[in-house]
Amino acid sequence: FLSGLENSGWLRHIKAVLDAAVFLAKAIAVESASVLVHCSDGWDRTSQVCSLGALLLDSYYRTIKGFMVLIEKDWISFGHKFSDRCCQLDGDPKEISPVFTQFLESVWNLTEQFPQAFEYNEAFLLQIHEHVHSCQFGNFLGNCQKER
Repeated sequence: FLSGLENSGWLRHIKAVLDAAVFLAKAIAVESASVLVHCSDGWDRTSQVCSLGALLLDSYYRTIKGFMVLIEKDWISFGHKFSDRCCQLDGDPKEISPVFTQFLESVWNLTEQFPQAFEYNEAFLLQIHEHVHSCQFGNFLGNCQKER
């Protein structure tokens, strides 16, 4: 199991996302810097880093209501490709990527390290993950607002 986990690179991805979010938060909070975050396409790593940065900087996003607003703002409204990335409908298998799952796992890591700072816990994050893949709610369907 452990060698499979290591070979997958999963933990390196989680670390890279958290490192980038901490770098972003420090630049804003400590250096009072303005920042521009943009991955190659603008919707995968960008949403991960920006939403985790907001979570680190603003305690509102560590509440249940705030977390839902954060997902709506940085993922749904910015056009995260839930349909492609989560393989909800027939699509290109090359587009499947656990981007949102990585975000949730990164948040989970923070909730495990600083449980008193969060209004939610692992069970809440698992519920969100389940519903992203259940296709029960229109929020997580499609690749853009028009498709939703």
